[in-house]
Amino acid sequence: MSGLSGAGGQEPGYPGGIPQKPLGENPVLKLLLRPRILLLILAAWSVLGVLDETFTRSPIFLDNHDIEIDGALAGLALSWQGIPLAALYLYGSRDPLQHRQVFWVALIAQLSAVAANLYHWGSGDFSIESIIIPAGVAAGLAALVFLHLFRPRAPEHAGLTPTAET
Repeated sequence: MSGLSGAGGQEPGYPGGIPQKPLGENPVLKLLLRPRILLLILAAWSVLGVLDETFTRSPIFLDNHDIEIDGALAGLALSWQGIPLAALYLYGSRDPLQHRQVFWVALIAQLSAVAANLYHWGSGDFSIESIIIPAGVAAGLAALVFLHLFRPRAPEHAGLTPTAET
């Protein structure tokens, strides 16, 4: 092995007998990009968001330190917006190829969650420890949804016929 990147089709540092797989052949990524699996993960994340809004005196979820959230529209802050999203994701998971538009809603929801976390961190409402997991997971889910929406489609998907991929 010469160690050059063009030598034998291998990258430096990879053993000679292990061929590199393209990103699309990664078994974990293939599983996560299956439309039904992705929608179920999104539904679970939305339900977890509702639990976070429900248990406000928990060190795992939101901990308001027994301080009342006050203001004329403060009730909107913890109004369980994740329930309609979870319902939409579960409905779409019944036939993901037919309900492809749900993935656009998911992309917008996850990107807005990342933006909201960064905004509240920047304004001093939350510490970095409070946003790192929610923003990281939302960014990861947004990336998966983005990959799902913009990956090349096989010709049989054009007619919306169910396949083993759903």
